[in-house]
Amino acid sequence: MFTDKVLLITGGTGSFGNAVLRVFLDSAIREIRIFSRDEKKQDDMRKRFAEIIGMVKREYEEIVKNEVQRAISADEDAIGKLAANYIDNIKAFTLKERVKNRYTGQDEDPDERLMRSIEEKIDVPENRKDDFRREIMNFIGALAVDGKKFEWNTNDRLRRALELKLFEDQKDSIKLKTLVSAVVDKDTQEKIDIIKSRLIKNFGYNEVSATDVLNYVASIFARGDAKE
Repeated sequence: MFTDKVLLITGGTGSFGNAVLRVFLDSAIREIRIFSRDEKKQDDMRKRFAEIIGMVKREYEEIVKNEVQRAISADEDAIGKLAANYIDNIKAFTLKERVKNRYTGQDEDPDERLMRSIEEKIDVPENRKDDFRREIMNFIGALAVDGKKFEWNTNDRLRRALELKLFEDQKDSIKLKTLVSAVVDKDTQEKIDIIKSRLIKNFGYNEVSATDVLNYVASIFARGDAKE
C-alpha cells in the first residue's frame, strides 16, 4: 500500500508525529517529509537525523571496505604462504632459535620486519609483540593437544592481520583506484573480475551489486578516505 510512496507528516516533531515516523521508518516508503510549526524542534530533528545518517554511512563504509579487502586478499595460496612464513619466524623468535631461509637454506635471525608488518595491521604495539607471538604459539600448541591442525584462519586476530597485510601487498598490483577511471587495462580487468567473483561467492552479492560496491570502495580510495 505504501511502497514507493511519499509520506507527509504534519506536526511531525510532536510526540504523536514521532510515533508515526518510527512506524514508517521501517516501511517501504520512498520518502518521508516532516512539517512542524515549531522551527527549532524541526531543526533539532534535522540535525539528529543527519547525525544518524552520518553514523550509518560510516558503518556501511567500514563493512564494504572490509568485504572488498577480504575479497582482494582471498588468494588461499598466497595467504597460506604468508601465514607459514610468519609462524616459522615467531616460532624461532619465541624459542630463541634461528630460522632457515626457504630459498638459500641458510639459518638467519627471525625476520622482525615481516613479523611487525603483520602485527601492526591489528594494532599490536611494540611493547606487546612478545605477548602476541607467545599467544599465537600457545594457541597452536593447544590445537595440537586436541589433535587439531592449525590453519591460517583458525585464529580471528591473526586471520585479520594476514588479510590486511596481503591486501596491502596486492592492492597496488590490482590498481584499485583506477576503477573510477573509464579506461581499465586487460590485466587489471581480469583481476577485478576475480574480486567480483569472490564478493559474489563469499559475501552474497550478485553481479550488479558486486560491481557497484567495488566502484564505491574504489572511489573511497581515490579520494583518500580509506586507511590503506
